[in-house]
Amino acid sequence: MSTTSKSSRTKSFDETVGSILPSYMMYTQTIGMNVNVPEDNGLANEIPPPNYSDESDYSAQSAQFSNLHSSISPNTCLSSIETPVDHNVNIDRLINRNDSDRSLIVADENTNWRETVLDNVHKLPNMTFENNIISNSVKIEIFFTKKIGEINKKPELIDPSIYEYSQGDLINGYVTIKNTSDKRIPFEMFYLMFEGNFMVANPKNVFDKVPIKIRRFLEMFDFFASYNEAHINRLSSEVETPYSCEYYTDKTDPIDGTYLYFGPDKAIKPNRTYKRFFSFKIPNNLLDSECNDHNLSKHIQLPPTVGLSRWELSHFPEREQKRLRDLSLMNTSIGYGIMARFIGRKSTWESEFGTFETPSNNDCQTKIVNSKGDEYIILKELTNHFRVIPTTRILSENEKLMKQVENRLLYENLVKRIKDKIEIGEQLLKSIEENKFDSSIDLGENLTQLEIAAAKLRQSYTYQSDSIKNLKSNIKKLEYYELLVPLAKKSFGGVKNLGVLSVKTPKQEYTIKYIPPTRFRVDSIDELASTWNLNIPLDFVLDSPSKERNPPPTIIKNISCELVVHSIRSINTPIPIEIDHDLIYNKSCDYKVFHDSDSMLNNLIKPMQKDSTKLYQIFKKLGPENFKLERQLVDDLKSICQLEEKIINLSCNDVKIFINNNNFSLSKSKVNWSNIKDSQSLTTSLNLQINLQKLSTKGSTTTDNVLSFDKFNLVPDFQSCYMAILYHLKLVIFLSTGDCLRLKVPVRIEK
Repeated sequence: MSTTSKSSRTKSFDETVGSILPSYMMYTQTIGMNVNVPEDNGLANEIPPPNYSDESDYSAQSAQFSNLHSSISPNTCLSSIETPVDHNVNIDRLINRNDSDRSLIVADENTNWRETVLDNVHKLPNMTFENNIISNSVKIEIFFTKKIGEINKKPELIDPSIYEYSQGDLINGYVTIKNTSDKRIPFEMFYLMFEGNFMVANPKNVFDKVPIKIRRFLEMFDFFASYNEAHINRLSSEVETPYSCEYYTDKTDPIDGTYLYFGPDKAIKPNRTYKRFFSFKIPNNLLDSECNDHNLSKHIQLPPTVGLSRWELSHFPEREQKRLRDLSLMNTSIGYGIMARFIGRKSTWESEFGTFETPSNNDCQTKIVNSKGDEYIILKELTNHFRVIPTTRILSENEKLMKQVENRLLYENLVKRIKDKIEIGEQLLKSIEENKFDSSIDLGENLTQLEIAAAKLRQSYTYQSDSIKNLKSNIKKLEYYELLVPLAKKSFGGVKNLGVLSVKTPKQEYTIKYIPPTRFRVDSIDELASTWNLNIPLDFVLDSPSKERNPPPTIIKNISCELVVHSIRSINTPIPIEIDHDLIYNKSCDYKVFHDSDSMLNNLIKPMQKDSTKLYQIFKKLGPENFKLERQLVDDLKSICQLEEKIINLSCNDVKIFINNNNFSLSKSKVNWSNIKDSQSLTTSLNLQINLQKLSTKGSTTTDNVLSFDKFNLVPDFQSCYMAILYHLKLVIFLSTGDCLRLKVPVRIEK
């Protein structure tokens, strides 16, 4: 919840702050466009995106396929011919992947060297947690205030850990920096920003604070709070000249005597405390460039706060006691916070404080140096986190149908591109084996034209007339999730065929409202909680092989229900599709009670792994000169093959069955079946009333009366380039024949 009403908040911000704070990417693409930023040598071997305006050089791209395969195989994707395929994701191998990233990155002072450093900041050695006299001498604290901070005005401090923020909310406050030593501490950069990060911690070492994966999806710089060589007017009431920075060097805030500017010499003076104000407004969406590779609309929506990173716990260990049970992936987090960081040159500190060793940055041995070889390192940084749960964008029914068509087309197009590649490769291999290969054929030209056609298809998929036509015809058409099971009765005399039983339920998405954890609630949740009661109709039809239409035996023995929390992540490459319910569920039916084959692993990941193995075998036989591959295709395939998932089943302890609006007990009565006119079939219908307020972990023996939203933190479902959380209800219908049927219906949690 915000600390102020939206109307007063927006007015105060717009009238007080002089300008909207740009993101770092906006800055580098505008102010920083006048120079060429030196490239990261670690990316020197990356394959550039193809140029579809003319024939691209796919030979260079294909030549990298073998090297790329080493990071995928043999654990998930594109395994070699000699090595047996092991499709289980092994995160240990992902951690120990081979990095060729072992060179120098030169931040030349004659260029925009600051951007080079910031673009590669994750590779800098970090002294924050080192027991070093220099980093220990710098004390950083971040405070949050109710209103926008101003000089000579006493701030009203707030605790951000008791609020849930959303789009449009203001984050106000100030950071203090104190040099406790008797020496000046020079620096090259100090910047303060509002950032959002996806982090994966090292599962092999629980004491490792540095994540093995960090993806910064949100960056907003406060150019006033950060160090600048010119004076920036932060408030609309300020009119100072931008060239008066030196004049303000000794300016203090009368409230507490803190110094407001570092001065042009870029140094933290001894025994002096500085203060820098900041103000941010949480944006409505991420930049479109966050999903440049695939342009997926869900991937540029703000994801909710999930998990608790080791980095945050390292700064604030007391927050472990308030960790929320959000049932997400282990060692994985999405977090938001205000971050303050000092970066400088190692030699300038060693000249004053003596030589010291810098910590290693995981397996990455790349150094970022200036033109003289002087290494840049992070002297000190601090991030103070707060919780963000964005408001859900509500789609109309037509928009939902359009989204379903879009998702299906994207997936089918990806599958078609892979199948086409495999087919072309198999035809080439067959021609070679039959000695019918025409050496005059320019394979490069033919394959390039194929990729150009594929690119055009991807660009125009939303305009395919058949899909639009089907969409219009389905707007008012009621569709169903439906499963069939053959029934048989075993006896000493053999097996008697009882017919085929079908069960179906309308294909719809059930929506419940997000309920914040207890400490974030300010209003009554009664209205929200009422949405946690769902009514799901089930229709049964029994097609009997006999002409006799007598009532069948007790077929429906029991019905259970579980709410499934499905967390998904990709560590290395962005997910190329939006994963919806119909893509991964209700594809197959296994009637065994203790085995459910209808899963994302079987329906999505394994088919891709199988195709990836074929593709690599063809590539290995033909070689990169004859079989050229688009890097984006390989990355997309790799992403799906290496998807990791975690599934938590929450038992629904309050499920009632109603037939004709009457409460019905399967254990006490038999279901009545009706004859279908002019048919040998029998039918019956019932409604499940499911109260999701009474959930428990599967297998739990706890019989407490604590409600679900007081035990678990079920965040709104979301998808980003590297992580997703989805929900569904799994209905398990147990039959007297010993079989069972599993229907999965999508559930959406929205704020």
